Amino acid sequence: MPLQEPETSLFEGVPGPSPWYLGLPDAPTVPGFRWKKAGESQPCWGKTLLVGPDGPVAVLGFYNWVARVSDTSLLVWRQPHVDSGTPTAPVGLAVIVPRELSPLEGDAESLCASMASNTAMLLGESPTVEFKLDTTIVGNRLHATFPEPLHGLKELLILCCSSGANPAPDWRRGDFALLVAQPAASSYQLFAQDWFNQGDFDYGYEWVTRVVRHPETGRVHGEGIRIQPFVLDDNLRNLGES
Repeated sequence: MPLQEPETSLFEGVPGPSPWYLGLPDAPTVPGFRWKKAGESQPCWGKTLLVGPDGPVAVLGFYNWVARVSDTSLLVWRQPHVDSGTPTAPVGLAVIVPRELSPLEGDAESLCASMASNTAMLLGESPTVEFKLDTTIVGNRLHATFPEPLHGLKELLILCCSSGANPAPDWRRGDFALLVAQPAASSYQLFAQDWFNQGDFDYGYEWVTRVVRHPETGRVHGEGIRIQPFVLDDNLRNLGES
């Protein structure tokens, strides 16, 4: 899939969905580890290896976002798909410390083949921390207890689907939302993306992939696949001026 040209200085290192964005040179990782395409065979299609000095320690499937939390840890998140008309699934997040993971045994093809169709990530051990954020309520500030490794993050921007934005999305209207979390304040809030949900888009073919807050203006900028780069207004629900 072709990617829109990003505003390099602003989007450098900003998380986007796997496998596409993990293939970029600035994909978030930690020293001593790199991302590598798993291969071209059917079991490996869409999967990415996190490779360290002794081999791969993780395999990620489609639609995982990865952020660097510190010099030693990564935050991985994704939201499972649900059928239209049912409450959207929580966003599942996991903190991993790659150097504490044992190398996975087997070649790339066998590792990929061992992952069930609904397995998002394969690790040798359990993540350091796992937690979930509900996606069914928009517009209200919600409480959440974020794990200690994330307390140093001032803000975390997560793209998700929300049944609170639209309980029954279809080709005419989407259920897209922006989740803005403040881990140190133990809170988060979902903002329905009205500009996208009510816009003239081909949902599933045109989609938003990543967002970042401009350090000087405070505006949230975004980009995606087959859409133009955009800037949100102060209410974080519609488009604004850059």
